[in-house]
Amino acid sequence: MKTKDNVYCNNVGVYFNQLTKRKSYTIEEVNSENVRICNDESKLKWYSKFYFSLHNEPEIISIHIDDEINDSKCDAIEVTIEFSNSDKYWLTFVTPKYLEEILKLEPHFYSKNFVIVKNLNKDLIQSTIHQMDAQNELIENCHKY
Repeated sequence: MKTKDNVYCNNVGVYFNQLTKRKSYTIEEVNSENVRICNDESKLKWYSKFYFSLHNEPEIISIHIDDEINDSKCDAIEVTIEFSNSDKYWLTFVTPKYLEEILKLEPHFYSKNFVIVKNLNKDLIQSTIHQMDAQNELIENCHKY
């Protein structure tokens, strides 16, 4: 990375109000560990190079709820997420009430790829996916098709 390079934000970290994931920024200054850019607040600030890449990451192009939501308070549904590079991932959304019902039948429950939400509805699912993506937590919590 060098001065005047355009870089893409690949992680907003704690700077969610200053940076936008996948947005292009122009490097104004650079040192061994940091770049200085004009952020979303139009302020010239230093950030770790960790937050940027010379290549833009694929974007989410669709979120498809694969199952019908029969009970918004006690259900489990799968969701398919497609990216601009044609990669597809899936994950399952469940409610706390759904987990309670499972634990009535089994003494334990193990999960790596469930997202627990208070209620199941399209808007909450989509906003949760976008929030997970912004914090770089989406792919690690999904299964790839």
